[in-house]
Amino acid sequence: MSTIKIGIIGYGKWVKNAYIPAITNDGRATIVAISAKSDATIAAIQSQFGDTIAIYTNYKELLNDPSIDAVLIAVPDALHGQIVLDALDSDKAIFYEPPIGHTRDLIPKVLHKLKNASQITHADLELGLIPVVSKAAEFIKHKTIGDVQTVTIDLRSNWATEPDQDINTINRLSLWYVHVLNILVDATPNRVCIMDGYGVSGRRQNRSTGLFDYNGIWGELKVHIDSIDKLTITVEIIGSEGDILIDILTGKLTLRTKEKNMTAYFPALQPYADWPGMRESVTHFLDAVESGKPSFANPNLVAELQAIGMATEKSKDTGNWVVVDHHIYN
Repeated sequence: MSTIKIGIIGYGKWVKNAYIPAITNDGRATIVAISAKSDATIAAIQSQFGDTIAIYTNYKELLNDPSIDAVLIAVPDALHGQIVLDALDSDKAIFYEPPIGHTRDLIPKVLHKLKNASQITHADLELGLIPVVSKAAEFIKHKTIGDVQTVTIDLRSNWATEPDQDINTINRLSLWYVHVLNILVDATPNRVCIMDGYGVSGRRQNRSTGLFDYNGIWGELKVHIDSIDKLTITVEIIGSEGDILIDILTGKLTLRTKEKNMTAYFPALQPYADWPGMRESVTHFLDAVESGKPSFANPNLVAELQAIGMATEKSKDTGNWVVVDHHIYN
């Protein structure tokens, strides 16, 4: 395939710091169009690209541009669902960010259309591509720390309060972080329970914990999105004969068993495109565009993860464990 021609919807920090460097580092694609609304943003695009690309003030015009092969979408959460729906009406490959919808009603509509789409679609599940996650999964598979008992992801950030939201914190993050839990346990949970904080209007609390039952192995996602601490993402895996601690952001892995202790680094591709795994995620997308074969982050995986996320909404409403209906979006 010749050079892949890319159109981007949005031009915020994530596009400038993640998408553009990842596309540049891969080298197989060129950006030919960007959609943005404000005069200031358009001026910034012109400053970076000059007259080498088309600039659209209406993203639908970009979607109708016949010269574009693939579209990357980076917009606020409240716009994700509708723009993905509109993009699916084009024949272009689509790279999009979770969450796939900002309301519980919209999510199933987007999933239905995703699963019936004919083009390549790729959810940006970059954390599942980080080498330290794969290495930890390898140790678990070979029972280096014996039988796994618990896997806990601890996310602390100063991303700040998000009031008046229709989906809960764990659901919003489930596509990324439950995916990591599933990779490490090599399974999907059969039931979920969330324990929410309080004090924020709407369903999205600053502090929330999701519990995931992997048939006797306990997964846990602990989140604080308005923490006094800097951004920290760690994973602790406790086994019957040892434990593993990994740092998602640096790729550091510490292993302790009765026989040995070790510390090593398995980072994502350097330099990061603003976030570990972004270069890998964009490369996987472009691989799929070139080959015409589905990406690993295809609608079936998204539906599987979203079923877990939506089960957390039922748990929030009932205050109880909820069995995950893995066939709800089939």
